[in-house]
Amino acid sequence: MSGNQKANYIGRVVDGSKQAPIRAAKVLFDNNDGNSVVSYSDIEGIYRFSANPNHNGVLQGQITVEANGYQTYKSNISSPAGNKDLGDITLLQGSGSKTRIQEVKQTSSTSSTPSQPNNHSNTNSSDTDKLIPILIALMVTFFTFTTFAIVSAIKKERFNDRRDNFINFHELPIYQVKG
Repeated sequence: MSGNQKANYIGRVVDGSKQAPIRAAKVLFDNNDGNSVVSYSDIEGIYRFSANPNHNGVLQGQITVEANGYQTYKSNISSPAGNKDLGDITLLQGSGSKTRIQEVKQTSSTSSTPSQPNNHSNTNSSDTDKLIPILIALMVTFFTFTTFAIVSAIKKERFNDRRDNFINFHELPIYQVKG
C-alpha cells in the first residue's frame, strides 16, 4: 500500500466502569506524517477516520480522546497493515485536566490493548435501566386494553343472548278466528 493512499479506521470509546459506549467523544489522531484528523464518536461510541499509513501500510501516530466528565486519554498507536479496527478505548471518569497516557502497539489484526478488550457486544446498562419502566408501562397498557376488549365482548354476547330470550309480540303471526 502506498503512503499516499488513505485507509479507513474504526474504534470505539467506552466508559471504564460501566463498559457503556460514550457518545460525542472527540477523537484526535496525529499521524506521524504531520497530518491530523478529528472525529467524534456516535451514539454507540464508534468513531471513524481516514489516515495515511506509512510506506509499509502501518498506521503510526498518537490518538487523543476527550469527553465531558472523563479524563483525557492519549496513546501512541502502531497498527499493522490490514488492521482497520483499533479496538476499544476505555475512558476513566474524572476531570478533563487529568491525562492518562498509554502505549499501544498492535501486532495482529485481531488484537487490542490488554486492558481494553475488543468486545463490541457490551450493552449500555444505564439506557437499559431507563427502558424497563417504559416497557412495563407499555405492557400494562396493552393488557388493560386487551382485558377491556374481552370484557366488552363478553358483555355484548350476554346482552345479545338476553335479547334473543324475549318474545317480540310484533313479529308473531296473528290468526284471526271467524266466529
